[in-house]
Amino acid sequence: MSLIVELPRTWVAGLERRLATATSQTQSPFTGTMEVQDWGGEWWEYDIAFAAQSGPLARSVSAALTALGSGRGLLLFADPAIAPKSLAQPITLATPIAGGNVVQTQGWPPGLPAVASGDFISIGAGRDTRLHQIAFDATADINGFATLTIFPAIRTSLPANTRLEVNQPQVLLRPTGAVPTRIERAARHRFTLSAREAI
Repeated sequence: MSLIVELPRTWVAGLERRLATATSQTQSPFTGTMEVQDWGGEWWEYDIAFAAQSGPLARSVSAALTALGSGRGLLLFADPAIAPKSLAQPITLATPIAGGNVVQTQGWPPGLPAVASGDFISIGAGRDTRLHQIAFDATADINGFATLTIFPAIRTSLPANTRLEVNQPQVLLRPTGAVPTRIERAARHRFTLSAREAI
């Protein structure tokens, strides 16, 4: 069974986040037009640089990243580039969903903006955590319901009242290779991690 590691947001010095898609493009040799095949798969990919560490903290970071192995372990990652929110009430799915990019949600402050384009939410916990980005601004109606358009699409069935994490969304990552440690003068350790969403 894979080990799930969590690392503090403060350890991250910089990152690159991208949404990868399972698409292929083929150019027609006769017309030059591009034919795009969209197979529906979407997932997040990350390149993370951790702040330089030394002493006992460097050894702790090294141990945590070593525990990930070369894809054996999982990293539950709270992306520090995603601004945390402080919404007091829980937000849940208002209706069941069998997949897709549009979800009906409830629990928002009535009549107020719920989310803005570019915001993030996560759905699920532990090994079922999935990160989604909001495509368009959404405002709650007078009953606290809001329709959200998200990417990547949900690809599983979720029941009504499934909780959405809006305050501190997370993504579940799996390293795509060994995590290198670069050791510089004065025993300063630098770590970099390339990973993709664990789906």
